[in-house]
Amino acid sequence: MENVRTLAFETLEAIFQDKAYSNLKLNEVLKANELSRADKNLLTELVYGTIKRKITLEYYLKPFVQTRIKGWMRHLLWMSIYQYQYLDKVPDHAIINEAVEIAKVRGGLHNSKVINGILRNMMRSELPNPADIKDDKQRISIMYSMPKWIVKHWVTHYGAETTERIAQSMLERPGQTVRVNLTRKSVAQAIQQLQDEGYTAVQDSDIEYCLHVSGKPVAESRAFKDGIVSIQDKSSMFVAQILDPTEGENILDACSAPGGKACQTAELLDGTGHVDATDIHEHKIELIEHNIRKLRLKNVTTFQHDATKPYQKTYDKILVDAPCSGLGVLRHKPEIKYMQTPETIDKLVELQLEIMNNVKDSVKPGGVIVYSTCTIEQMENENVIYTFLKQNKDFEFEPFLHPRTKEEVKTLQILPQDFDSDGFFITKIRRKENK
Repeated sequence: MENVRTLAFETLEAIFQDKAYSNLKLNEVLKANELSRADKNLLTELVYGTIKRKITLEYYLKPFVQTRIKGWMRHLLWMSIYQYQYLDKVPDHAIINEAVEIAKVRGGLHNSKVINGILRNMMRSELPNPADIKDDKQRISIMYSMPKWIVKHWVTHYGAETTERIAQSMLERPGQTVRVNLTRKSVAQAIQQLQDEGYTAVQDSDIEYCLHVSGKPVAESRAFKDGIVSIQDKSSMFVAQILDPTEGENILDACSAPGGKACQTAELLDGTGHVDATDIHEHKIELIEHNIRKLRLKNVTTFQHDATKPYQKTYDKILVDAPCSGLGVLRHKPEIKYMQTPETIDKLVELQLEIMNNVKDSVKPGGVIVYSTCTIEQMENENVIYTFLKQNKDFEFEPFLHPRTKEEVKTLQILPQDFDSDGFFITKIRRKENK
């Protein structure tokens, strides 16, 4: 069996070098290797920690690299510095020895000596302190490892103080939240089942069927495998809540994969009405169908469909959980912040508007569309919906209650610190009745 740090390094290489998704790659590595609980935890910590802190780690490393080094060496050094700076229980000599051994195997004796020299020099020196950086945007970028263009966008929209809180909360470890499948068991029964399996499960204060679960990974539980609960972030659950599925309604989830919101909508319909769950990718349809079968839902149909192309029928309600930059889910997928650019945001805005301008024809007069994203980029959120309403005078905002304050709102921008959950945007619009 490979050493945990070697596995972590190889996983990081796949993510940084080959653009693999951190959650998928890590799951693949965990499944392929028989590791103890402690080793699984360490592997996860090393991978996510290094990705989350990449910009900060490079800031610490920079003064100690005098010559050009290979990409893999930089990745290995980041992982080593992460342990040195953020993990208390790993002795300095163990960090150096492990890094040297990995370097020896990967790049030979010369490269291992370079790694050894850099790490020893760094551990003997005082590291630069990002808190000393005078420029606010630069300091936030370096301290919280957030690309500077994102920090600039957020400061413009939210101000420096809120931006710093957002960036800080994106580094926090996400808790485990699950949605109880009320078509199968009550909330009390689901809590009891999880407790019987050795978990701690606490009911959420804003969503009755949302549980906060601690203990082992909940994906290993019988409750999850049997479809009694589904893993879903609390912010994501608010979307179907605000859609407010009502008995007997015909509902479309236009960008459905992996199907969490479609299944939640079907559960809230409680066996009545119907949900059509569509996605552009065939392999993702299989993923939605897997979830439907596991949850034993009878009122959901899936089919492959491009949401920018006309649908053949009309619906009472439509959910557009639009393709987006994902900058609200950085706790779960930290590599996203390094992949996006202002240019990719512009292209996404075009796609989001194209989808909205297509599905509008499939909602009945008097029917509603809920538009949501898992990002906190204003361009993809308020900008898209106000542009759409300006172009489509037969639609108007349908105010809804803020899930916590119970005040009437037209749009809901959830920041990660608001509910200790993902960043999300949700709004609801209604097609005016024909006169």
